[in-house]
Amino acid sequence: MRRTRLSLAALIVTMCVASFTGCECNSSQVVAPPLPPLSAVVLTPVTDTLVVGAQRLFVAAALDTDGVTVAGAVFTWTSGDPSVITVSNTGLVTAVGEGVTRLIAAAGGFADTAVVAAIVQPGWYTQTSGTTGSLNGVFFATDGRQGWAVGDAGTIVRSTNAGAAWAIQTSSTVEDLQDVWFTTTLTGFAVGTGGTIMRTRNAGSSWARLNNTGTADALYGVCFADTSHGWAAGANGTILRTANGGATWSKLNPTGVQLNSVSFSDTTNGWAVGETGVIVGTHDGGRSWYIVQPAVTAQPLRAVWRLSNTRAIAGGVAGANPFTTSTVDSLQWSLGTLGGANQVEGLHMVSDQTGYAVGTNGSGLILKTLDGGLNWSPQTSNSAQALNGVWFVDALRGWAVGVGGRIVHTSKGGL
Repeated sequence: MRRTRLSLAALIVTMCVASFTGCECNSSQVVAPPLPPLSAVVLTPVTDTLVVGAQRLFVAAALDTDGVTVAGAVFTWTSGDPSVITVSNTGLVTAVGEGVTRLIAAAGGFADTAVVAAIVQPGWYTQTSGTTGSLNGVFFATDGRQGWAVGDAGTIVRSTNAGAAWAIQTSSTVEDLQDVWFTTTLTGFAVGTGGTIMRTRNAGSSWARLNNTGTADALYGVCFADTSHGWAAGANGTILRTANGGATWSKLNPTGVQLNSVSFSDTTNGWAVGETGVIVGTHDGGRSWYIVQPAVTAQPLRAVWRLSNTRAIAGGVAGANPFTTSTVDSLQWSLGTLGGANQVEGLHMVSDQTGYAVGTNGSGLILKTLDGGLNWSPQTSNSAQALNGVWFVDALRGWAVGVGGRIVHTSKGGL
């Protein structure tokens, strides 16, 4: 009996020793030796870009209070978005889907984070839209996965995977849709000919026309500053305004000239641009508008993006590129150029410095600025068709849409 007890005690000791030497002993979890007090966890590299399907081993180090690396430290690895990257318990990262997310390594109450971007391929490349009708506007949610594009004859297509696949939605209209904007991942608006404003409250599973717009004028641009305050601009200088998420709209015509685009930096300050180079502005949320005089160009303007209360950029025919400059006591529009052979149809500024313009110069045109619009460089669009609209969720990930159902995408800033 005594021998049995001794054997059992020896077995327990053996199991304890094994747990600290890496033997799993039929357990799915390795028990790590206790760590000394730590001062930090350091993860390298701090950023990386992987092509989908590729792998990269990240290395984490645990530092004690003297800043010395602790040997044998075991880390908990976490992916910020498993649909973008997965990570093993040794720090091996696999890119599984396009996106940008965090990688976290933790031990002893400390953690460090790296940022990992997963891309499908560099440059701009074609995505299959599922339609041959012209697409005029595009919008993506901030996660860069949910997006919508709208076009002629009531066409609406949606993607839930960054554009890897697009599906046609039932729009409940045959009007040409010119622009689209979502205020949440569920609620969105599409505008078009005949005074059309279509709204969805279920991410586009169903769309219904709003019959309270008070106009039959074609609408070419739409934007919202938040879930309540929105504007649409169109033919005959029409500007519609809502302050209650589209429940009601009020109409003004600050000019008789067709307006093609509207943009607000907040709920009060906005610009709209249109044919003959007209630019109109507001400082009271669209309750009243004024015409910028003298006009900075006679060329039709097709797009405008207001970055802030003092910064805005517009683009149009023959490379017309008005932009704002701030003086001591006023805001002034000046005229730049995007190249005389370039016709810009869409603009999107990602930040004060980085932005993109799309259109045509005989084929699909994409231009990029890194200095706030002072200089623009052409990018290879891989589109023979003219491009009508563009949207970016950050400095790297963007989509442009155009004639013939064309959709091109970049996840690396066009490079």
